[in-house]
Amino acid sequence: MHETSVPETSLQLRQRMRKFYETSQTYKNLLDAHDENYLRHYVDLVIRYAPKDSKILDLGCGNGISSRLLNQAGFDVVGTDISPLFLEDARTWERLHDTPKLRYQVCDVLELPFEDESYDVICSNELIEHLPDAETALKEMVRVVRQDGRVVLSGPNLCSPLTSLFDWTRLMCGKSGRPVWGETKQQAWQQFNRNCRLYLRKRFFSKKSAKQSINFIYRNPDLQDNAIGGDADSAYLANPIDLAQFFEQNGFRIVKKAVGFGIKGRIVANLFPYLSPYITMVVQK
Repeated sequence: MHETSVPETSLQLRQRMRKFYETSQTYKNLLDAHDENYLRHYVDLVIRYAPKDSKILDLGCGNGISSRLLNQAGFDVVGTDISPLFLEDARTWERLHDTPKLRYQVCDVLELPFEDESYDVICSNELIEHLPDAETALKEMVRVVRQDGRVVLSGPNLCSPLTSLFDWTRLMCGKSGRPVWGETKQQAWQQFNRNCRLYLRKRFFSKKSAKQSINFIYRNPDLQDNAIGGDADSAYLANPIDLAQFFEQNGFRIVKKAVGFGIKGRIVANLFPYLSPYITMVVQK
């Protein structure tokens, strides 16, 4: 896997990724498999930390189900995605139902078409890792969320050593590997070593001053017609250390570093939040 601190020309990569998401029916089919059960943990997380009657901006909502579930929980919700193709079914559903507090809009998270401080809660699920410029997207979230508002981010921690260790353990037990990241024992072990180095460097050796730039690490996304999922199309090696550092530099308070699911997940989230295989971060402006 090729990594770089600066990907291909930013504009070129943005255009290439936009075209992929706007045209890939295969990828849309993968997203359509994200049903209510798949999205329940994310939706429950947002509901738990969103004040009553919040106006919510659900970024990268894909098929729109998460936005609909948040609306059904009593919130005023705008669901967005960069792809009209992904939102096609959601917008059809919107036209067929009287939902004045649920709207869908096509837009790029790197250039949000919303006024400053216009939402109580900004949330996203499995979005940040697919962005070719994570810092710009985070700055847009900071701009659009209201004072005292919250940002809730959920998605895979692509720098977690635990994920790669689990991959290696499964392979050692004769089970199948994980596409892209842990297809063979050797690959899983290499990923484990790489993630250990990244974690230690980011956690203990990176400077945390307000003037220190954050080392967002990027990779070349696999944007093939026969999309396989598994974050093959990820562009940013998302991790909670970068996110926490960014929000703290911008004056946010970390409400929750990680929220685990299940007994093992909660133990890891409480004791080692930055090692958790899944990012579930809540911050307040």
